[in-house]
Amino acid sequence: MTFNKVWDTYKDHLLNFVNTKVNDKHIADDILQEVSLKLYKSLAKEIEIKNYKNWLFQVTRNTIADYYRKQVKQDKIVINQPETNINFDPCVCDLSSFIIQQYLPKKYSEPLYLSDIEQKPQQEIADTLNLSLTATKSRIQRGRKKLKELAIECVDISYNNKGQIIDFTLKKNCELPQELKNEMKRINFIP
Repeated sequence: MTFNKVWDTYKDHLLNFVNTKVNDKHIADDILQEVSLKLYKSLAKEIEIKNYKNWLFQVTRNTIADYYRKQVKQDKIVINQPETNINFDPCVCDLSSFIIQQYLPKKYSEPLYLSDIEQKPQQEIADTLNLSLTATKSRIQRGRKKLKELAIECVDISYNNKGQIIDFTLKKNCELPQELKNEMKRINFIP
């Protein structure tokens, strides 16, 4: 099927569905546009879609969820912390994002960033990066391992009784690249 034929068949139903989940017409239109782009890209890559209606509604649900996840991240308030201590807040995501993108090999950084920072489903990541789902999962896990190794080498982490991170500080003997030190200073992680 062609993009226009599929899109013309389902777009009104999708817009009605989005309008039941989002109270802003402009946001609903933006979400619908994102869904149309995902359909277009999938058809251009000749990805097999067995049931267009089910596929489109699933992509629409995921896109709505992504919108709300982004809203939650934007609504959090960043609080300045004392010198080298910081509680887990949005700037930690900024730092993680920066480290992932700058200090992990691209092979691992791309899928890890899309998975853990942008919260994309692994199948969508696989499609975006033209990888198999197995290769995508493997690269995400290896990226997490490399990120963990960097964190263990350079950060003292405190956990609560549920195993959640509650605080962390930069180790004094850790030699980080100057660019990373600058980013950590920018978000008040180090003085």
